[in-house]
Amino acid sequence: MTQNEREAVLRRYAAGLLGTRSTIEAIGAHDYADLVIAMAQADLDFPKPPTTPAHDVQVARARAILQPLLRNEFREGVS
Repeated sequence: MTQNEREAVLRRYAAGLLGTRSTIEAIGAHDYADLVIAMAQADLDFPKPPTTPAHDVQVARARAILQPLLRNEFREGVS
């Protein structure tokens, strides 16, 4: 695999078009650590999880639970 082909695969991964395992295999990496190094060398960000309605619901639920707790902790720590 040429450097250009490897970077093309990594760009597809960064865009969320390839899965982690298939990217590791495609670039001939040994494991996830090798993928992290390859992404850093190519100056690419890791893909973000897709935003789906189910994901949005989970984030809203987590915020509803955590934000009041964090605010209360902050108030108690500041006083």
